[in-house]
Amino acid sequence: MDTIVSAITSARTPDEHKALVATLRSQEELLFRHAMSLDDLCEPLSAPAHTLGLVFALNVRASALAQAGASPLASTFVQRCRLLLLHADRAQLVFAPLEFSRLCAKFLTFALPQPSGALLAVRPLLAAAAALAPTPNHITPVHALALQAAILAKTYRAALPILDATLVQIDVPRTGVTAHDVLLLHYYAGIALVGLKRHARAAQSFQLVLTAPALVLNSIIVEAYKKWTLCSLIASRAVPALPRYAATAVTRHVRSAAGAYTDLAGAFASRESAKLRRVLVQHAAVYRKDGNAGLVKQCASAFDKECIERLSRTYVTLSLQQLASAAGLGSAEQAEALLLKMAEQGELRAQVDRVRGMALFADSDGPDSDELKAGLDARLETAVALTQKLRALHDELAGDASFLAKTVTKGDRVGARAHLGPHHGADEMAVM
Repeated sequence: MDTIVSAITSARTPDEHKALVATLRSQEELLFRHAMSLDDLCEPLSAPAHTLGLVFALNVRASALAQAGASPLASTFVQRCRLLLLHADRAQLVFAPLEFSRLCAKFLTFALPQPSGALLAVRPLLAAAAALAPTPNHITPVHALALQAAILAKTYRAALPILDATLVQIDVPRTGVTAHDVLLLHYYAGIALVGLKRHARAAQSFQLVLTAPALVLNSIIVEAYKKWTLCSLIASRAVPALPRYAATAVTRHVRSAAGAYTDLAGAFASRESAKLRRVLVQHAAVYRKDGNAGLVKQCASAFDKECIERLSRTYVTLSLQQLASAAGLGSAEQAEALLLKMAEQGELRAQVDRVRGMALFADSDGPDSDELKAGLDARLETAVALTQKLRALHDELAGDASFLAKTVTKGDRVGARAHLGPHHGADEMAVM
């Protein structure tokens, strides 16, 4: 063990750090044999100077704690991990991205049972994700862990550094990220955005899960479809068709895998209040079991608002009783309360004449010119920034030997089929 400690403390340069990783990987069995005494090994080590040594030592320590079920010692492990994640050396993490990601997952597992554990884990995991990512645009396995911690702690605003980032780049050798990590990232991002009441953006995040390449359905895709349906209804009062580039396995089977939500979308589109209420009652247990009862309730509210908005575009005045009847509300009082709430939130312009029991609708004011200009400027800036990122990604792919080899090979196959003639197309398809 003294030799290992000496190797950890003496490593200074990138070459020495690379050699240290090889040494630590070859000595993992020795570390496991001394797992319960690794606290003594970690004592003289500190981040960022000894990041790699701490990553390997704490990984082994976590495995030993999991086997022993030694909860009293878990708090010490969590505290050591927390300090490491907050101060990890980015340059050293390049040599052990997988080990670091595993340690982050173990840290969250051990932190959650601690008092305010999820809240305690958010900041270290955000720092760890930033340290592991080569650039602010890279996705890492730790991004999903940080979002998960923020969701469990119900501190959705703490997730904004990830939610507001443009995470579009993937570098497996540098980060160890997998397709599963990417799906979890977008799924958890959608949940965090729901917590922030940003349902339109949440629907976009869930759609990224639904349009990811897939050969079969998995639980993440199905759950994302359920929440995508609900968020789409809340944000835009309709569920759009899945894009054509979505995987066939998703477009063919996901609707049947989430029948209660497909029924809800159909009832919403029918504009029949009674039909919607029947679906809500019929599938209430499913919505509760899925943890989506709150979103479903917001969908019902969105349906009521859609009915009133539609009536406001048709009538100038309408009795509150007629309004309640047309919108499928229980009473004139409910119609009045919802109408005033919508007017207060700026969703429509309306007044209530309580003496006559009438609702008076007016055309909405057009957007303020200054506000409109500011909004357009902001969107143009976003579009320009996105264009620059896409060009950078295009240039990167254009210089990628593996991508070019696949492209050339595919082009050769297409060219070969073109020369086969009309009588050989079926045979060629069978071979492919």
